[in-house]
Amino acid sequence: MESVVFGGHPEMETSASHQFLYAARPESVPFIQIERPFTDENIHQYQTAILNADRWFLQFPLFWYQAPGLVSDFIQEVFSKEFLDQNTKALKDKEFGVIISVGVPLRQYQAGGREDVTISELLRPFQSFARAIGLKYLPPFVLAQHSYQPEHVQQENLVQFRQYLQLPTQANFAKRNAWLIASLQEISSEFDQPLKDQLNLVADEWSDAMDNLADIEAQLPKTTWR
Repeated sequence: MESVVFGGHPEMETSASHQFLYAARPESVPFIQIERPFTDENIHQYQTAILNADRWFLQFPLFWYQAPGLVSDFIQEVFSKEFLDQNTKALKDKEFGVIISVGVPLRQYQAGGREDVTISELLRPFQSFARAIGLKYLPPFVLAQHSYQPEHVQQENLVQFRQYLQLPTQANFAKRNAWLIASLQEISSEFDQPLKDQLNLVADEWSDAMDNLADIEAQLPKTTWR
């Protein structure tokens, strides 16, 4: 599944959260920073990347409960009437997701919380945009208070983010395990021995464990109830 991320942070270089997301994404997922001014050349680049992808994402910080103007301008410039008229069928059923950072705990984004509004409500315009042009809207990925999180939470966020970009929505047990094994094998190439060997060993042992589970499942009696 081909994915691409469009960066909509107007000051990407100074954002710890978005530098983390940039570094956390798999190398196989391109990151394209949205740039001003919008020219025919870069608009064509953005449009081509979207058409070539199975799923695409907008990544930005939530400023005062809304996306930066750079993101709104991107949508208006890229999804022109001419582009939509020519590519209605090509865009239909592509997956579209929103990746955002927020500066307060996620639990505050609920009725009765400090923000008294949900993330889904704030992102409703993106859901409506997706529906209007036939895209499949994915649940958003929310990175909350990244700089204040302990290291183990940041590590969990990294894994969850990579899964979000690469795994199908509501991936089953087998697909999640296949992703884990492939990811371990992929990242092992980034390290020297002996860590490289250790990661490959973990991947092999996990793969063997999954094969054993499949054998056990095959031997279980089949049920007739639904």
